[in-house]
Amino acid sequence: MSASLLQLEPDLRPYARSLIDAAGAAGYLPRVTSTRRSHAEQERLYRRFLAGQQPYPVARPGTSAHEYGWAFDLVTSPMEALYDVGAYWIGMGGVWGGQPTRAGSGFDPVHFEFPNWRQFVNWNAPDTRQQIEDRGGHLQFAQTAEDLLEFIPGLGWVKLGFDFFGLSGAHEEAAERVVPR
Repeated sequence: MSASLLQLEPDLRPYARSLIDAAGAAGYLPRVTSTRRSHAEQERLYRRFLAGQQPYPVARPGTSAHEYGWAFDLVTSPMEALYDVGAYWIGMGGVWGGQPTRAGSGFDPVHFEFPNWRQFVNWNAPDTRQQIEDRGGHLQFAQTAEDLLEFIPGLGWVKLGFDFFGLSGAHEEAAERVVPR
């Protein structure tokens, strides 16, 4: 299981780095514990989760953003700082597992993912697991946000619908604690 930001999809890396830098500047001692996972690693973690041996929820193999390079797990010291870091991530436009919004998702405060990552996966492929393994553990996606404004086979015309750097609403106060303006 990788903990390297280089294993994340290129579009996610700068935002992950920005979050880690901001958390570090706030004195929260961030540490990435997991980025991309192989299908076999996801299966192992999922079996441990079903057996009650994992402290946080684990997605079914083939459905995890980690398998596709669109998520990372991060811990802080103190762990309570995850609430501030998570609020900052939400303010950037990301999805934080400490505030699950997807039906069936459990409370997973160490989990940070790219919004709408599922739109980049060809779920109609005959075997999603094989699709992952054939590409060395990850799918080939656009390399930059600008590439996403073009036609992508299987998806059609794609345009990003989020603003990673916009801060607003209830998350602004917590974001201020992480990175003072």
